[in-house]
Amino acid sequence: MKTTSDGPIGLFDSGVGGLTVARALARKLPHERLLYFGDTAHLPYGEKSPEAIRSYALGISRHLIEQGAKAIVVACNSASAVALDVLQAELDIPVYNVIDPVVAHLHRQNAKHIGIWGTRATVSSGIYPRKLAEVLPTSEVHTMATPLLVPVIEENLLRGEVTDAVVSLYLRDPRMQGVAHLVLACTHYPLIATQIAKQLESKVNLLRVPTIVANAIARELGDAGLLRQTPHPEPHHFAVSDYTDSFAKVSRIFFGKGIHLIEENIWGA
Repeated sequence: MKTTSDGPIGLFDSGVGGLTVARALARKLPHERLLYFGDTAHLPYGEKSPEAIRSYALGISRHLIEQGAKAIVVACNSASAVALDVLQAELDIPVYNVIDPVVAHLHRQNAKHIGIWGTRATVSSGIYPRKLAEVLPTSEVHTMATPLLVPVIEENLLRGEVTDAVVSLYLRDPRMQGVAHLVLACTHYPLIATQIAKQLESKVNLLRVPTIVANAIARELGDAGLLRQTPHPEPHHFAVSDYTDSFAKVSRIFFGKGIHLIEENIWGA
C-alpha cells in the first residue's frame, strides 16, 4: 500500500481512554484528521490474555487501514506492551505506540526513581522495566498494577470520594516510597491526573504522558514526510465497538464537547 500524507491518522484503545492521546495529537497537529476506534466491547484489555489483545489490535488496525489510515497509533499501553511487534510485522504502514516516547522522555530527564501505574497486562509484560533498563541501567523502576482505576474512569467517577479512595490506596503502597517520577501507563489515567497530583508529595513529577506521546508522534510523522500541509477537509471520526450512553458522555470529557461517537461493530454479532 502506498502511504501518503493526505490520509488520516488511525488510533485505537480498549475504550475511550485513548482519547486523551487523540486530544493531545489534535492540538499538536491541527491539520490532521483522526480516525479513533474504542473497542468497548472488549474493555478492559488489561484483564485479557496477550493472545486476545493481539487479535483485537490487528483486527482494529486493519479496519482503520480500510478507512484510509496512513499510520496507526496504538493509544493503549496494554496493546502497546503485547501487540506492537505483531502489528509492525503484519501492517505495511507506520505503527506508533505510547510506551517508547515515555521511555525516551525519562532517559532525557536521567530519571532515577520511577513509578509505573498500569493495567495487569502492561505490568505483567515487564515492558517498562525492560526498556528503561536499556537506557537507564542504574535507575530503580517500581511497577504497580492499578486495575481499579479504569472502571472508575469509564463510569465517569473522575472526582470525589471513590476516586480519591482508590488513588490513596495505591499511593500508600510501599513501592511508591521514594518514587520521584510517576508514569500513568494507561491512557485512561490522565483524566484523573489532578486527583492523583493533589495526593502526591511535591517532589514527585507526574508525567504529562499524552503530550509527550503527541510530540513524539508529530516528530516521527514529520521525519517520514507524512504530515499534512493544509487542513483536512473532513472532520475527525470517532467509533466504538459497543455504544452506550455512558461511553458517549465520558468521551466528551476525554476529548471535548464536539465529539460524536458512533457504533461500528467490526466483530459481528
